[in-house]
Amino acid sequence: MSNETRARATASPAVPPAAEVAGRRLRKLSLIWAGLFVPATVLAGIVALTTENAARCVGYGDGCGSTPGYAYLGSLAVAAVAFVIAQSAARTSVARTAFRVQFGAEAVFVMLVMTTFG
Repeated sequence: MSNETRARATASPAVPPAAEVAGRRLRKLSLIWAGLFVPATVLAGIVALTTENAARCVGYGDGCGSTPGYAYLGSLAVAAVAFVIAQSAARTSVARTAFRVQFGAEAVFVMLVMTTFG
């Protein structure tokens, strides 16, 4: 092994930079929250169906929520775009912001599902 090869081998860092570790952690958190989104939505739907207004809405068509469908679609679209950005962003600050937007849009969607019959 030549001196130049040894110098290059010892100069390479063994531990990844902090930004790379933070980026991987944000991508993992984003993926976990995206995976938990479906069970949270199902649970919110079950909770919404246990209310008295839900029984009246399903049985008689009276007292149903008045939230327009585009609010649901809009929050889903924002969550999906934020998820893609959080997974593909090279800069940690962009990924962090996208993760926060994704989390907020998912929370808005779950709240909309819970207030469907309200």
